[in-house]
Amino acid sequence: MQAVARSEPPAAAPCAGPAARASHRGGRRGGWRAPRLRVVLALGFGTLGFLTTLALAALASREATRRLEAEVGGQLVEIAGQMARGLDIGMFERWRDIQIAAASDSLRDPGAGTAAKRAVMERLQATYPAYSIIGLIDSDGRVSVTSTGALEGADVSGRDYFRGGRAGPYVGDVHPAKLLEALMPPDEAAARAAAREPLRLLDVAAPVRAPDGRVLGVLAAHLDWAWARDMARVLEGALRGHRQGAEILILSRDGTVLLGPPALQGAPLPRSVLAGGRPLDPEGTSRVGPWPDGTAYLSARASTAGHRDYPGLGWQVVVRQVADRALTSVAALRVSILAAGSAVALAAALLAWLLAGLIARPLLDLAAAAETLGRDQPLPPLPRSFVREGATIAAALAAAADERARRAETHRLLIDELNHRVKNTLATVQAMAAQSLKNLGAGAAAGRDAFEARLLALSRAHDILTRESWASADLRGIAAQAVRPFLGPEPAGGDPSNRDSSGRETSDRETSDRDTLGANTPRITLDGPDLRLPPEGALALTMILHELCTNAVKHGALSVPAGRAALAWTVEAGPDTETLRLTWRERGGPPVVSPSRKGFGTRLLERGFAGGRTASLTYEAGGLVYVAANPLPAAGRAPARSAPRPNAGRA
Repeated sequence: MQAVARSEPPAAAPCAGPAARASHRGGRRGGWRAPRLRVVLALGFGTLGFLTTLALAALASREATRRLEAEVGGQLVEIAGQMARGLDIGMFERWRDIQIAAASDSLRDPGAGTAAKRAVMERLQATYPAYSIIGLIDSDGRVSVTSTGALEGADVSGRDYFRGGRAGPYVGDVHPAKLLEALMPPDEAAARAAAREPLRLLDVAAPVRAPDGRVLGVLAAHLDWAWARDMARVLEGALRGHRQGAEILILSRDGTVLLGPPALQGAPLPRSVLAGGRPLDPEGTSRVGPWPDGTAYLSARASTAGHRDYPGLGWQVVVRQVADRALTSVAALRVSILAAGSAVALAAALLAWLLAGLIARPLLDLAAAAETLGRDQPLPPLPRSFVREGATIAAALAAAADERARRAETHRLLIDELNHRVKNTLATVQAMAAQSLKNLGAGAAAGRDAFEARLLALSRAHDILTRESWASADLRGIAAQAVRPFLGPEPAGGDPSNRDSSGRETSDRETSDRDTLGANTPRITLDGPDLRLPPEGALALTMILHELCTNAVKHGALSVPAGRAALAWTVEAGPDTETLRLTWRERGGPPVVSPSRKGFGTRLLERGFAGGRTASLTYEAGGLVYVAANPLPAAGRAPARSAPRPNAGRA
């Protein structure tokens, strides 16, 4: 970059940094230091982006608020309608119950006793416990029989439900029940007083007629208003999300609050509450506005209209929710929009900063890239220059980076060639051993075969490590490769599909293990967690398993058809490091006899993984048991995958 240094005025030192050179280029005029181009563009673009985003955020927030208010209002209307329908259907069922009971033979038969009539009313009250009392009134207005025995003999001829019930099915609106409240048990009366909930009743009545149509009396029921309260509480409890916390109010035909907050209950609701405020839909069924407590609510209303032949009582159901809570998502959206606007403004400032860098300082960026390449690091993305010199330098840096990549590829090829030559060397050693021991007699043949087998086992481990670039190797794969030569051929006519002997479809990994070790008659099983070993551990494991399998085939469990061998490994956590514990166990073989002398194989097994006699050989009555332990490097654990499972081999 000497050309850049020469382009500076003489006053700028050649070794000056980018900031010093930029300061010198900025210059001074009349004592005022001109700002850098990056600062001017960043402030200009950032301010413009922030102001524009604020305007868009205000418009988007207003539209989102309008739409969400309409959506919430629609949901409240649906809740109010659902409650109104529930009230109508509930009252219709009570209306129908009383008419059906009034038509029963026990009540219409003058000869039926009091017990039979009371039994009809008791069954009806037991079916729906919200009935406070059910009574049969004779034609003169005197109570003859009740479900509870209370009020029998009382004169109710002046009550509306008696006069209306003589003419036909009758339903009366909510009213206090001071007489029945005085007859309540003391504990129930105390509970109602503590809850500030006086007993209020609904009247349902129907005429009891003789077969010839004459009115014999009136069957009247007093329904506890608590059933409507319970219905509202159940519906309120079922609300979730943003509608949780909504309140349900029930108003009478004249606007009196029958059910609602204690501060409003029993008094008419101001008409301005339901008619004022701002409507959220064209019909005006949902609104947002202040209530008597001074809080702004979103509210919706629906009227009861009766059900089938039940005429209804003209109730209004009002559902309200505090506006701030109902529109919580709008507030969150507004915050999100402002945050997004700030991010956009910041992005605009950053873009201006980067644009200024592309215009004013491409050569300095190229110099930094060349410096990175000189430190033998990957070349970062080169900036596009608007000047010919910068483009020329960028092309030269790219060519240098390509040359480095070519040399790296050559290095990789040399490594691959080295691995190939090591394989050839192993093969040459094997051939030399075979020729050297060829004419030494029958006694040397066994040693030659053992040497070749060990060399082949080492070669197979070398193959696996070469595929893994000599970084690490899968323990299960190493074990499967090591025991493969000691397993019999595939059975004729084997099922090539991915199914086991029971017909269950197996996974790809189970199929791979089955193909490697056999699936019909397990001779050697592998069981342990997924684990990766370093190269030296993989080579040691290969030689250990080769010696174990060779001994098992010649003298141990695998020398007879019924013999079996199992290889299991576990990872034991310690205070400082984890330990790999490997166990080889044979069973079903000939009687075990401890050898009279130790050969190379026995000494290799006793050395274990790390040498220093870290393993043990035990000649138990059931078969040979070999245990080896080795500290596990922290990087040796494989990522958590499926749970450990046994893999079976076939001889």
